[in-house]
Amino acid sequence: MKKALLILFNLLLFSHLLTAQTPKADDSNGVFWKPIVEMNDKLYPSYVLANVNRNYLKDNDTPQDKKTYFGDSEGQFGIEITYLKLGPANVKLVVECPKIMETSSFSVYLNGKSTKYQIFPEIAYKWDVLSNISQPFPVNVNYYVYVNDVLKEKQTKIVTVRSINDCPYIFIHRQKVIHDMNFMYAAYVNENHPIITNQLMPEIMRTGIVNSITGYQTNDRLEVLRQVFAVWNVLRQRGVKYSSLVSSNNEPAQKYPLVVHQFVRRPSESLASQQANCVDGTVLFASILYRMGIHPLIVTTPNHCWLGFYMNAQHTDTMFLETTMMGSHISSDQLETAKGLDVYSLILDRLYPDSYKTFLLAVKVGFSNYSKDKNKFLVDSKVTFLPENADIEHLQYQIFEIERYRREGLLPIISN
Repeated sequence: MKKALLILFNLLLFSHLLTAQTPKADDSNGVFWKPIVEMNDKLYPSYVLANVNRNYLKDNDTPQDKKTYFGDSEGQFGIEITYLKLGPANVKLVVECPKIMETSSFSVYLNGKSTKYQIFPEIAYKWDVLSNISQPFPVNVNYYVYVNDVLKEKQTKIVTVRSINDCPYIFIHRQKVIHDMNFMYAAYVNENHPIITNQLMPEIMRTGIVNSITGYQTNDRLEVLRQVFAVWNVLRQRGVKYSSLVSSNNEPAQKYPLVVHQFVRRPSESLASQQANCVDGTVLFASILYRMGIHPLIVTTPNHCWLGFYMNAQHTDTMFLETTMMGSHISSDQLETAKGLDVYSLILDRLYPDSYKTFLLAVKVGFSNYSKDKNKFLVDSKVTFLPENADIEHLQYQIFEIERYRREGLLPIISN
């Protein structure tokens, strides 16, 4: 018996000595992770630029468990990390892509009580680069994961960087949550662009249609409409015409994640090219009105977009305008129908006959378009979980105020 105990003691002693002499094992074993790029492996410069001061995803119920999600709630680049046997650990994620960002990182202590965690660093974007991207291109984004100061591994993810003109308006999260992002059209409204202040405002004054730009100060709805017509007249003189040039993606809704986007020109681009599709013309017009102190609305449907605006500061009187008619030549019969509107001005008709009647007809068509789909427009749309074979078209019936999203921190997308 003593001999057996002596043998056992010697074996235990040998095992202890062997363990003491063995180098410490890499304690990152048992950890598996994968890189994530939100918005279907694409980066939309327009989105990250416009929402830098907002927490849209956080505020709209993306399934983010506070106990397992760490970092930037608006993060576009992150990882999902899975524990198999490690337990508590310090984890550091480093993300790098010199073309579009400075090297960015995030460190966190994970308690090991969950099997999966998500980590999204706040990315230090190169904003001047993003704002000048005119066409999509691929980049390699490198991810480095350190567990207890040991580099677990490096992975590279190929990401498509979209053009600044690509406006995402629906995002279906990888967890099948719909994010209605039609508000992103408002990001293309840039009321502070120098071309509006330095060129368009003086041109509006030189027409003589208005004596001054007063917004709602006169409390006269006809004076407000006169100011809007002055904008219409100047844009027609500049030769801005409707162009159906669009670029959008129409992937099946059953593919997750999914981002649906629309090509949108910035106001300076529409003026330079003298072309504007329905969205372009709306954001151009809205930019000028907002600068004048007249609060614009953007109206969207699945196949169209047009302008709305309030006729008073109380937002109780709304008018609509079909901006695609800006450069149109209308028949004499159509022009005559414009005289029937209650806002008709004989003086403006005599001074600016073609331009004024076309403007009134665009008002009539804008209101008609609104009335046709009046009952379909959503009010304070909320995020919903996606059912099977979901129809996402209903999300595109929207009317939203530029002023509201400015208050919430949505930034205008700048242009030269």
